[in-house]
Amino acid sequence: MIKKYKVRGVAMSITNSITKLLNMEDKNLNFNENFLEERKINGKRCLVIKGYLSNSFEYCPKCGCINENSIIKKGTKICTIKINKISELTSYLELTKQMYKCKNCNKKFISRTNIIDFRCRISNNVKRAIFNCAKEMFSKKLISRLYNVCDNTVQRIFDTMFNSDKIYKSSIPEAICIDEFTYKNRTMAFNICDAKTGKTVDLIEDRSTYNLEKYFSHYLKEARLRVKFVVMDMYKPYVGLIKKWFPNALIIIDLFHIVQLISRSLNKTRINVMKENKEDKNKFKKYWRLILKSRFDVDGGSWKKFRCFKNLMTEIDVVDYMLNKDEILSNTYDVYQDLLYYLQKRDYDSFNKILEEQNDNISKQMKTSINSLKYFSEYIKNTLEYEYNNGVMERNNNTCKLIKRISYGFRNFKNMKARILIITNVFRKEKRKYNTKYSIPKYA
Repeated sequence: MIKKYKVRGVAMSITNSITKLLNMEDKNLNFNENFLEERKINGKRCLVIKGYLSNSFEYCPKCGCINENSIIKKGTKICTIKINKISELTSYLELTKQMYKCKNCNKKFISRTNIIDFRCRISNNVKRAIFNCAKEMFSKKLISRLYNVCDNTVQRIFDTMFNSDKIYKSSIPEAICIDEFTYKNRTMAFNICDAKTGKTVDLIEDRSTYNLEKYFSHYLKEARLRVKFVVMDMYKPYVGLIKKWFPNALIIIDLFHIVQLISRSLNKTRINVMKENKEDKNKFKKYWRLILKSRFDVDGGSWKKFRCFKNLMTEIDVVDYMLNKDEILSNTYDVYQDLLYYLQKRDYDSFNKILEEQNDNISKQMKTSINSLKYFSEYIKNTLEYEYNNGVMERNNNTCKLIKRISYGFRNFKNMKARILIITNVFRKEKRKYNTKYSIPKYA
């Protein structure tokens, strides 16, 4: 059998064709004419490709002596290697490896190849295919079925390709975004990403202040002092944490969360009025979007039929009708529109002036929101001066939630962390220039 693999000419052309077909670049691999065989393995129809591996040694890998006819052949060993599917059939490479013996040290060794790792039965092509499949929203179990391996093997490949335990102690981006997402059983995981590129820096299993302080203490002081901007939502415990560990950083409140805070207050006010006014309940319930719209985006020129009104009206008429039903709702609406306008214009002085005014005739919800904005007033100024936001973080959080949902949850946080870091870091394409502006309704 061994002599057949050494035939040159036709056999050599077959070897070149098979190595190109299997994408295996190794000059020591040889195939003969009867290289393909069909078998049933574990009750499945499979393809088995037979090959022969023989190396030439200049010196002994055990003792290091120069090969002067001191290395002789000493039998063969057959290894079955898993390779990628061929025509949707599970395929194997049955590789006959030549064994050698050194006369000098009297030790045996076997031929090696770059198509597989030492003492491994899964080809490197399969490992690369599994790793490339990690960027798709597939569960580990589905990937294991596609490549005929167990799900633990898939996780080990993820771990070897990306070290999930690595902590970036010596470096951190100048501008970072911080936020949290639900990991499991109402446990909030802490997420850090680069505000410019959107790549995930690290994930922490618990967002409690004690764990976060323990985590940030791992960073070098020089790295923490280089941080210039930290973008976050309006979560008060993070303020003291950032001031302690990043003293040179400016805190930026995400503009989306500011708009969301005041819009929710207005919407809750509308709901309270809707519950009290049962006659116009359907009108308040159906056209709530018009109240939350910017006053300059509400259409006042086109007349049309609205379902809850008898006459032809414009959008402005509908809004005025609902505002005239309650004075508190009308005053709250005016404050909301003024705050929205100055946020768009990035006019901090005028925005802060609205907050300092005594608005007694507005709803309790809007008063609570204004008090919160006063607390973060210093950081909102940074929001309007710089063009950073938490958009990249919201995208990363959405990716984390999608991975968790497709995988039906993770028992081990490290496994989820490895998968997230692979998707958000390795396969994410960097744009030439990232747009950090958050667009809110434009005004005339």
